[in-house]
Amino acid sequence: MSNQSGGWLGKLGNLLVPPSQQPPAQAAAVTNKRILDELVASFEDSIGRESVGSSMLFNAHFLIILHPETYEARQNAFPVIVNEAVDAFKQCIDQQKEPYERISPVASSWFFKFGAGREFGGEPVDPADVKVVGALTGILPGNVQGQSAEKLNVTRRVKQTNRYEKVDVDLHTFQHIDFREPGAFVVKFNFQSPAPASQRVPVVGATASGSPALPRSLSAGLAEINYYIAELNKEATYLMRDREIVVARKEPDNQHFPNYLLVESAYVSNPHARIRYNDATSSFELASFSRNETRVNEQLIPRSEPASPQWYSLPDKAQILLNSMVTLNFQRNA
Repeated sequence: MSNQSGGWLGKLGNLLVPPSQQPPAQAAAVTNKRILDELVASFEDSIGRESVGSSMLFNAHFLIILHPETYEARQNAFPVIVNEAVDAFKQCIDQQKEPYERISPVASSWFFKFGAGREFGGEPVDPADVKVVGALTGILPGNVQGQSAEKLNVTRRVKQTNRYEKVDVDLHTFQHIDFREPGAFVVKFNFQSPAPASQRVPVVGATASGSPALPRSLSAGLAEINYYIAELNKEATYLMRDREIVVARKEPDNQHFPNYLLVESAYVSNPHARIRYNDATSSFELASFSRNETRVNEQLIPRSEPASPQWYSLPDKAQILLNSMVTLNFQRNA
């Protein structure tokens, strides 16, 4: 009995190394699997948090923040982690889609961006940390200059509760993070069958052999929208490079979304409509969310809810009238 933890050996150990000075437990090393597990946990949480009614919603944009040493050690595995994450996300969707009638993501692609930093949100980033920030769409960290919005509403694991929660993050928080182009990935949604790895994980700004062109790499755009704001007697042109865009009123909270057509008019709702390219039919579609009328070639488009859009065929060349005050001349590019 004398050699139990409370016996004389334990007391002798406490004399040599007092309890308050016992070496702390070693934090778990950051492995590729740990990064993947954090991404999947963030995604699963977003399904329960964002889904509404009969529509399944989930985060599509993810920032993965690592200590610089960890970033350097893991960066060669980032494309593989992204591949595995996309496959895991699809499995989560398949396993949880039964209660829902439709899958209704706000974005048009998966977006992943890895960054290195020693501090984030007032907390130190240690070599054993993996911090994942998720959002439905529109995170543009590292490019806050000139953006008027001061806060981003995102999902991240909160240290005090160790759970993913919806929080506001100051845009300037991201200025301490080194986001590099080789750590950025965009993967087009495909809920049917998985595509080859070379097609699913192209790096933003690069061209992968055999991979389809990303919307942002199309210099000519998928479509061109010339619009006229009657109250300001102002004309402008918007190049549609994303497969899905949102038409909304120009407000500070909307400035950081990359796929928004922002119209400087009090007669435009927030959001007013969405325009998307349907790969299955090779055609464009429009959904209207405004309580004020939306017309396409003089035809009134019924209103639907943003979480449950009702899509209507959009001709390759069409005039879209918003609340009788803003005219969008839509032209599909060849």
